[in-house]
Amino acid sequence: MPTLDAISGSRALAKLVGFQLHLANMRVMQAARTALADRNTTPAKVTAMLFVLDNPGCDQTTLSKFMHVGRSAIMKLLNTMEQRGHVERRSGRDLRSNGLYLTAAGEAFLAEALALIEESDRDMTASLTQAEQAQLIDLLHKLQGS
Repeated sequence: MPTLDAISGSRALAKLVGFQLHLANMRVMQAARTALADRNTTPAKVTAMLFVLDNPGCDQTTLSKFMHVGRSAIMKLLNTMEQRGHVERRSGRDLRSNGLYLTAAGEAFLAEALALIEESDRDMTASLTQAEQAQLIDLLHKLQGS
């Protein structure tokens, strides 16, 4: 990972919250992708599965909005997850929509993937105390407005 000085000679970037969050996000997401590589999945797929687990029967549009991606990207992601037996589509609230549900295989896969991401998170935050980790989570929630 390039250092801040390698990216720009400007020290102003070191003080920009958004830029620092972006750099941290790139490192954390790369670590998560590496942790999940042997399971042939991605952080995006795990995120989608967690959302479906927490919102059984949700539709593709709701999932698309949550993940801030287009409906066609969600359809492709769901097709892959469905082919792997992790998600199933059932009749939705009307004739035009399908409700999304995790299968038992999907729940088992998600548990394994989540354990890998949690281990990756522990590695990424090992330099922080437990109190600092809790504070970081609280501050990130605050920035997100939740």
